[in-house]
Amino acid sequence: MWVRRTGALVVAGVAAYASYVHQREFALQGGADRTSAALWPLSVDGLLLLATVGVLKQPVARDRRTRLVVWAAFLLGIAVSLAANVAAAPALTWKPVLVAGWPPVALLLAVELLAHRSADQRGGSAADPSMGEGTAVGDPLLARARQVDAQHWELHQRPVSAESLRKELRIGAGRSRELVALVRASRNGQAQG
Repeated sequence: MWVRRTGALVVAGVAAYASYVHQREFALQGGADRTSAALWPLSVDGLLLLATVGVLKQPVARDRRTRLVVWAAFLLGIAVSLAANVAAAPALTWKPVLVAGWPPVALLLAVELLAHRSADQRGGSAADPSMGEGTAVGDPLLARARQVDAQHWELHQRPVSAESLRKELRIGAGRSRELVALVRASRNGQAQG
């Protein structure tokens, strides 16, 4: 466990340094002053790191717009980092391009390995088959949906609709329909038991 984490951190550190050097050189060639050139790589690879973690986490409560923004930042970060690293290569032949282009790829993969490891440790992949596909055990969104349904029963003497749940939890229509089905299935199971 610690070997994997340490290895990923070493790879990420080496890749981040190499990528930083290439991007700083690219920024200097592009006319940036020394201070801007020193900070520019941090904005590019920093965005890539944040977006990578955002893509890997993908909480269920995220709306479509948030997912699109995270993916756009992820893809843009990869594209700009690769382009800047490759543009800093001394020649556009395969060896210098591979040497210059590898750091952002290695950095991305190392971060993904680290993020997957932390998700495994949190138990994010454990699923209860009775709760529906993609619903994690202890899903806070399902627990919140049950609370909203109970409050709705108390006020209106009927189950919450998918649309009301969607608005209350600020989630997508598909996810709200899934949660309503799970809440009703669990309510029916309790009534029969």
